[in-house]
This record gives sequence, structure tokens and C-alpha cells, in this order.
Amino acid sequence: MSMDGKTPDLLPLSAAKKKIRDAVPLACGWALLDAFATVCGVASGYIAEYIHVSCSQSSFILPCIELTDEEAARLIALCVGILCCPPSQAAAVALALLLPCQRRRARRTLAYLALVVTVLFHCLFASAVWVFLTADPGYIFGRIYFTAGFCFFVVGDLLSFRALLGGDGWGMKYVAYFF
Repeated sequence: MSMDGKTPDLLPLSAAKKKIRDAVPLACGWALLDAFATVCGVASGYIAEYIHVSCSQSSFILPCIELTDEEAARLIALCVGILCCPPSQAAAVALALLLPCQRRRARRTLAYLALVVTVLFHCLFASAVWVFLTADPGYIFGRIYFTAGFCFFVVGDLLSFRALLGGDGWGMKYVAYFF
């Protein structure tokens, strides 16, 4: 209480400041991890093609899947879109992380852009996998493996968006747990 007994003492300036949690590095980390994984996946595909890894009809991991001309054209279009995502993600992440902290709104906007491109990539990838799964309905290993992978993608995307939306309420302990 102050001297007059009516007004409370003001808190020291350090106690009055609230720690602001910046979720931009978390969201950018998820987008950058996704871009890096995409580049590694495409590179491993090119390496497998270069060393002539052959498929086997009896293999449950790498079966031979015959695509029609329409499915092949759709797959090529999806792959072009997929290959455009990692550079966009990396550019948005780099700008978001390199901007000074005083530009919070711009950093958050770029982090949202990186996450939107990440979600776009996940949708394109799901469509590409769907082309293979419809061409070979008996590919059970692929159905299980890619379904589990997509669940992981969705959880990562939602947690990243939740972290950017801010707040210390419900869900933030899970974001901190996974990231």
C-alpha cells in the first residue's frame, strides 16, 4: 500500500513484464524439417532410379504398380507441384527467421506462409500416394504406412498452427512436448 493507504504499490517493472513466447521458430522448424525431408525423399528416388532398383510383384514393400496414361499424367503434374514446395518453404522460413524480432507481424505472416505451403505439400503428397493406392488396391503395406505418415503430418501441422495462434492455454504443453 502506498502512504495514503488507498492505492496499492506498483509492481517493479521487471515483474510487470510478461514473457512473450515466440512460436515462429517452432513453426518454421516444422516447415524446414518437412522441406528437408522432401528433398531427401526426392534425392533417394533419383538414386534408386540411377542404380536401377527393380520392383518385384511379390514384394510387399516395393511392388510393381502399372499406371495408365491418365494416372501417369496426373502423377507427373502432382510431382511438379511437390517439387515447387520445398524452395517456397525454405524461402519463407529463411525470411521469417532472419527478420529482426521487432517485426513480429511480418515474421508471423511468413511463418504462416511456410505452414500453408507445408499443408499444400501434404495435400499434394496425399494425392500422389492416392494415385498409387488406387492403381494397386492390394498394396496393404502402403495403405498402413502412408496412413500413419499422414496422421503424423496432420498432427505436426495442427500443433504448428496452434503454436502460432499463441496463448498458453490447452494444447501448448503438447506443442512443447513434441517440439
